[in-house]
Amino acid sequence: MSDKGKVLYEELKDKLKELEDEDSPYFKFTDIWQLGCQAKYKSYDLRFLYEDTSREFVDRHREHVEEMKEDFLENLEEYVEKCMTRMQKTNHFKVHYAKTNEEAQKIFMEELGDNKVIYKSKSLEAKDTGIYDALKENNITVKETDLGDVMCQMLDYDLPTYSLGPGVQFTPEEIVAKIKEKYGAEVEPTPDAIVGYFRKTYRPELLNDVKVSLTSANAIAADDGTILLVENEGNISIITRATEKHIVVVGIQKIVPTVFDALLCAKIQERIMNVDGAYISLISAPSNTSDVQGARVFGMYGAKEVVVILVDEWRTKAVKENLFYKDLLKCISCKSCHLLCTAFRAFGNIYASKYGLGGEAIVRDYIHNGIEAAVKDGLFLCTGCENCSNWCPAGIDLAEMMRELKREATEKGLCPPNLETYKDKILKDKNPFK
Repeated sequence: MSDKGKVLYEELKDKLKELEDEDSPYFKFTDIWQLGCQAKYKSYDLRFLYEDTSREFVDRHREHVEEMKEDFLENLEEYVEKCMTRMQKTNHFKVHYAKTNEEAQKIFMEELGDNKVIYKSKSLEAKDTGIYDALKENNITVKETDLGDVMCQMLDYDLPTYSLGPGVQFTPEEIVAKIKEKYGAEVEPTPDAIVGYFRKTYRPELLNDVKVSLTSANAIAADDGTILLVENEGNISIITRATEKHIVVVGIQKIVPTVFDALLCAKIQERIMNVDGAYISLISAPSNTSDVQGARVFGMYGAKEVVVILVDEWRTKAVKENLFYKDLLKCISCKSCHLLCTAFRAFGNIYASKYGLGGEAIVRDYIHNGIEAAVKDGLFLCTGCENCSNWCPAGIDLAEMMRELKREATEKGLCPPNLETYKDKILKDKNPFK
């Protein structure tokens, strides 16, 4: 094992020790995460919300989703060009194509202009492109709007967390104590009271003060350029309407052939997580009216301008060069690989990277920062159970991607000490236990 490998594993071992400490943020996340995964896993075969189970629903549509995503990879450039044309000519969006993350950051800052505050929903793409870092470097105030993210920001929690429940590990007592410390307000430590406090104090600000908002997109339809967004809280609906400018930062892999395909992806996301999205937004133009003598004027009650930044970075290269992780572009963000992952259920947000949770985020870190980053994220915590691959509705073999990373890590002397010992015994004695 190389000296660099030893350093990486000492850092990982230190994090794993924190799972023994009940006051550790890693322990608190993993404790609640294991309960959530157990409940979700059991519910896949139940019929408590619909006539069919989640598993039956996904299996019924899996073939179509796989074919749709394969078609996208085979005709990627055509889909991107078609989508951009529709968004510009039909939908009156301002559209940018960013070849690199650095280009995306530059475009975003230019679109932000002199504004010093931006309101955002969840956006893994903004994190992936480094836009958050650019905002911080330019002293721009970033205001979260999803309640879980608001709580993470309020409690200075910067570890990886589950994007659909980013603050679920906080107790009501922790939350109200921080509210009192930061805002001087007395709030009862119950979910209803906490939600009521933020609704009363933050909602008016979102309705009246937002000048520029940032979102990603669950999907974008190539046939008509429609942007699809799914949510529960209503924050996305507000900040995409009650704003002057709505900026969408999205990877080109979110493009699907039609708006019906976009809706199918959204419903699969919901069914896998056994939740109903309260709102599905289909945005096909900035707000407008033709009520004054038929003259079309943009900027009525909703956003006056919609800006879309389509980010490429590694995506086209992965397809053209047939890189082993190209199928990551098929991902519809359903999170099934999170909920079913053996390692993730055991190690929580230790098995993660700055790009998110689980194996998918580790592959993303590898793409951006190389094999050492993947090892540090917990690559070898992966058990190879293949639950991620077996249940993926888009047919992504994430387990094989993880094996490929392990092969590269082993070749570079980054294999964990115990596995290195087993490997030597197998090669020398043909018996790992001798």
